[in-house]
Amino acid sequence: MKVITNADQALANITRLQSELEYSPNLVDRLGFVHAWYIDTRDPEHPRFGFSKFAGYQDLDAETYLRDYKELDGRNTEWVLKDYFDEVRPGTQDFRRYHEQLTDWLGSLGRTPRKKVRLMVLKPELREAENAEDRHLLELLVAVAEMLPANQRHELRARL
Repeated sequence: MKVITNADQALANITRLQSELEYSPNLVDRLGFVHAWYIDTRDPEHPRFGFSKFAGYQDLDAETYLRDYKELDGRNTEWVLKDYFDEVRPGTQDFRRYHEQLTDWLGSLGRTPRKKVRLMVLKPELREAENAEDRHLLELLVAVAEMLPANQRHELRARL
């Protein structure tokens, strides 16, 4: 099993975990054992949570994880994920908020988090890179709109 090579793969794995949990009660049963949670905060109101072994290996699914989890090494995934995620400091407002959201999410699955968990969020420079890409698209749209004749700019504005 290969470890991830970029943050996008980790975020995709966190998303995949959500759908895998819908069809795998055995995977849901494992959630109470998780030490480190990685959080996809792209939707701040509805963060998604994933654990290191699932987020850190390429193209993992519930069946493969459940078959091989004893052989999957969390130290390998933690080592790789540290390049893309920072730990949320315990005792901070962010930690309390994310922990509450994690507790609510796990509760909806009939589980509770371990007493001591680590919470990890995408590094700020990687979040800023995502936002910068969105800004580039906006700037391109503005540049194109400025090239339009006035009547077409008004039509465009009306459609938006």
